[in-house]
Amino acid sequence: MKGLLLLMSMIARFVAAEVFPSDVDEPIPMIEVSAVAGLKAQIPCDIDPASRSEVVSMVFWYKDGKDGEPIYSLDARGKSIAQAGLWSDPYVFGDRATMRTNVKPAKLEIDLLEAADAGVYRCRVDYKNSPTRNQKVNLTVIVPPNKPVIYTGAGTSLAKTLQSFNEGSELSLLCEVIGGSPPPRVTWHSEGKLLDDTYTFEHGDTTKNRLDISKVTREFLGARLTCRAGNTDLVPDLTSEIMLDVKLKPLVVNITNKQKHLSALKTYDIECATSGSRPKAVITWWKGNHEVKHMDKTFADSPNVTKSVLSYVPTIEDDGKYLTCRAENPVIHNSAMEDRWQLVVYYVPIVTVKLGSSLKANDINEGNDVYFECDVQANPKAYNWVVWYKDGKELRPNVTAGIYLHSGRSLVLRNVTKNSAGEYSCTASNIEGKSSSKPITLDIMYAPICKEGSSTQVVGALKHETISLVCGVQSKPPPMTFHWTFNNSGELMNVPANRFTHVKPLSLITSHWHGSRLNYTPANDMDYGTVACWAKNRIGVQKTPCLFQIIVAGKPYPLQNCTALQSTGPYAYRMGHEDFKATDSKDADWLIVRCSGGFDGGLPLTNYELEVYSEENVYHVNTIYLNHTEKSSSSGPVFEVPGLEPGRKYRLHLYAVNAKGRSDPVVLEPVTLKAVAMYTTDRGTSDDNADYSLLVACFASGITAVCILIVGVTLTLYRRSHPMQSIKTHSKVVQYGNKENRVVIAPLNKESRDEIKGQMAGDMADDDPDVIPNKMDKRANVFEPNYETAKLDKTKDFSHLEELDYPSPSSVLHTKDSWVYLNGSVEKVEKNLSPLRPSTLPVHRSHDIYTRSLRVQESCI
Repeated sequence: MKGLLLLMSMIARFVAAEVFPSDVDEPIPMIEVSAVAGLKAQIPCDIDPASRSEVVSMVFWYKDGKDGEPIYSLDARGKSIAQAGLWSDPYVFGDRATMRTNVKPAKLEIDLLEAADAGVYRCRVDYKNSPTRNQKVNLTVIVPPNKPVIYTGAGTSLAKTLQSFNEGSELSLLCEVIGGSPPPRVTWHSEGKLLDDTYTFEHGDTTKNRLDISKVTREFLGARLTCRAGNTDLVPDLTSEIMLDVKLKPLVVNITNKQKHLSALKTYDIECATSGSRPKAVITWWKGNHEVKHMDKTFADSPNVTKSVLSYVPTIEDDGKYLTCRAENPVIHNSAMEDRWQLVVYYVPIVTVKLGSSLKANDINEGNDVYFECDVQANPKAYNWVVWYKDGKELRPNVTAGIYLHSGRSLVLRNVTKNSAGEYSCTASNIEGKSSSKPITLDIMYAPICKEGSSTQVVGALKHETISLVCGVQSKPPPMTFHWTFNNSGELMNVPANRFTHVKPLSLITSHWHGSRLNYTPANDMDYGTVACWAKNRIGVQKTPCLFQIIVAGKPYPLQNCTALQSTGPYAYRMGHEDFKATDSKDADWLIVRCSGGFDGGLPLTNYELEVYSEENVYHVNTIYLNHTEKSSSSGPVFEVPGLEPGRKYRLHLYAVNAKGRSDPVVLEPVTLKAVAMYTTDRGTSDDNADYSLLVACFASGITAVCILIVGVTLTLYRRSHPMQSIKTHSKVVQYGNKENRVVIAPLNKESRDEIKGQMAGDMADDDPDVIPNKMDKRANVFEPNYETAKLDKTKDFSHLEELDYPSPSSVLHTKDSWVYLNGSVEKVEKNLSPLRPSTLPVHRSHDIYTRSLRVQESCI
């Protein structure tokens, strides 16, 4: 096929060379044809012969005067025109061109016209017998421009299909078109109307048209703006379109429920409405220059109306301020509108107490005159009188007590005493209500006194045992110095200042007291006596000293107020069930015994013991040992006695034990465990019967306890003067407390009991029965009086004193009515201390009393 085409091309060139010279001077008509690049172009060429007998032999196409080389040819020699052979220059048209001979005139059709196809074409038609015909066609190729592109502002930001503008802002749009031959027309249209047709053709192939609108109004909301670009009527103009989304400002804002006045601290719902904004306005509330946040709810009341309800609680400071409702479209600058409301706030009086301007709060001594002023601020005005209070109690004029009220709002106290100290306040009223001032504390400076007025303590100590005495005083201001003395048998010794130290109160106790500590060790009988301390502050010296009466430690005193009560369960008392209602018949053989502690003999109690004897056969049933640290009550031990038979009489001996031995026994007899039916209630009985049985049981127990107490006291007094021989019988040891928190009874034979007694006796044996064996070296540098060199009113040599640390966590602090332990437990203390009858003051030692003892005694508790 390629060879045939090459042959036809050579023939065409040969024929052209033969014919063309004869047609050089003939005029050739020119036809103008326009077509759009990318579409089809048809170049006409009339090939119809002048007569019907004539036929077309060949058709040749030439471009731009290049007549020597045709770009397209049709060969119909010896064939009909419909069967003619076609040839196209592969370097010009290729397969894009074809000759249409079935139309009149015949046309050279170029599909997918290119810009390079523009030019002057010549069509040469050769007939079989007639002369050759030539025709010229000027083909103009129109290149359409690219689609317009719309920019905003200076042309750097590409516009969106939905372009937002703010009401009142300037609108500036740039339509840019690239390409197009000839250059296109670029125009702006809106809703079919021409807005702007001033376009410019800039360097290169860019055409631009800028649309500027000085102020965007509400009428532009939803408007469509179209940019058109076109350079021929053969094809439609190219367009780009945007829609304007106009943000609108609020038109109106109003607080709808203003009131004449508001009451402070009451809740009000304030409503504000606004309309005209797009999107809906943001409503904010302002009080003065501060925004009120998180107190309002905003909602759309209708498509064009937005409301906000402020839950407002006015305060005293709001009186006279402006409450403002502000509606604003946040995307539009300076679009806010406001409605302001000046507030009038009523409130209860604000009352404050002030000390007289000429007085200094920290420099008021006993005997001074003091006055207070009550300042009242109120709206509406308060009544013209106020009420004064001291420590919550109303004060009335009292000339005898030195209390005067002047001009309704002044309080005068003349010749104040220590008892005048306290918290003073005043109260004022108006139609909104009554209020009191914050109390102001009046402190009266006074010389030191023993803490809480108590001045004497009895302390038990062993020989060569170190105890720590803490002298606690109250004073204002705090004491500057302390002074200690020791007195016995008419001899008075002063303790040097470097032998005692300052003590700070523990955080668990009020800090309104101050103390000094002296470590004291009695060495012989003459070292037992009275230790006294004084404190001094800038007001003066303590008048009455704090006294510590040091006595010899011994066996503890008997327990007190012992009672026995039948229990329905072994642990009922631990759970706080004081009524001990029975839950099962098998639990009814338990007995709960409670006692109050007596004086510990000056040594820590190690344990308590309870011995059970049968009155009928006079045999020892068992012995219960209760560790002192495991007692369940701060006032004394609580025993659980198991294994008793109902109806049988028993005798109970109770002891307190310290390192010196057992106390004299407290005897409870006779003790009878009654039948179960008398203490329990069947599950099927009514509540009334249960309550009645309980009442009878409690009444009987009370009578029994009184009788036992009387008998116990009688026996105790008798046995002190007539010691009894211990009964040697088999016993049982009860261990108190295990993993299940239950009482376990372990039977012991006689050998086991003798072994235990031997160990206890071995630990306590000593040449000096007044001294506890000490397996460690004795603590040095403690106060040990030496009467061989002591003289009246002279200072001894205290070379054995040692600066000891503040009491260990096992130590305690002695308060006025109780001993307060560091773990929070409280042990009551007997008042009216007397050397003849020591109170139950606990001695403060470390846990291991057999090695050494650190004890802290505080005076003035």
